[in-house]
Amino acid sequence: MEEAAVILQGLLDVRAGIISRTDAIAYVSEELRARAVRRQYDIGEKFRNKNGISWQMAHLEFGLTDGEKGIGPVHKWQEKILDIYHNEPETYKKLLNSARK
Repeated sequence: MEEAAVILQGLLDVRAGIISRTDAIAYVSEELRARAVRRQYDIGEKFRNKNGISWQMAHLEFGLTDGEKGIGPVHKWQEKILDIYHNEPETYKKLLNSARK
């Protein structure tokens, strides 16, 4: 759920006009790849790459907008992070902060 929170926050920042979608995708990709390296995971070039992050953001956007934007369907982990975001804001903040350590 930590990685899901990072992806969702990138999407939320795009929707708020804080960052462009292209920049958010690149930032989230870099952030998740760096997180994996810090945790000593062996990652390849496809691990959390920009294409994958773009795809996941599109699915999250579908769930966030009730199907008005993005690409369906919403997967279970995406439904879960959206539920946490909407109903448990403190848990969401903790997940996001933990992911960034």
